[in-house]
Amino acid sequence: MTSRQGRGAFGSEQKLVIVGSGGVGKSAITIRFCTSQFHDQAYNPTIEDSYRKQFVVDDEAVTLEILDTAGQEEYGAMADQWYRHGTGFLLVYSITDRPTFEALAGLHQNILRVKDREGGNVPCVVVSNKCDLARLRQVGQLEGRDLAKSFGAPFIECSAADGVNVEIAFRELVKLVRRDER
Repeated sequence: MTSRQGRGAFGSEQKLVIVGSGGVGKSAITIRFCTSQFHDQAYNPTIEDSYRKQFVVDDEAVTLEILDTAGQEEYGAMADQWYRHGTGFLLVYSITDRPTFEALAGLHQNILRVKDREGGNVPCVVVSNKCDLARLRQVGQLEGRDLAKSFGAPFIECSAADGVNVEIAFRELVKLVRRDER
């Protein structure tokens, strides 16, 4: 959906998809952004949850429809549908869990395939979550930056628990989607 088609009472609309392995904090990031609250292990996501939030970036209003995939990317047909309809993607891994970092390249490739942009770019931001748990770090910042660079994407380290850089990650993604739509 282009900006012009998606105009509503609160500006354009963007469909953002939060992607990553289970347990990386996708739901926590989404809920922190939408409600300014943190939900820890007591939260049990379903296959997917959807949220709406009105947001202003660079003095321009946007309505975000945020799809939290809840770590269920193994549902291939559903994942393809999420990727097809998404206009931007937060690719999330946990700094405390190396396999979640290693899974991002495959997820990114799947998004490019479904969006028919192989060899190209899709609006995405690489998010390393749980920087509040630095003592348990298994993935260094430089590795995250290098991965993001290989995707042509910004890299943001955040903490859903502490609210660090969560809004910045969404703000950057909104800017990338706008640029892509133009």
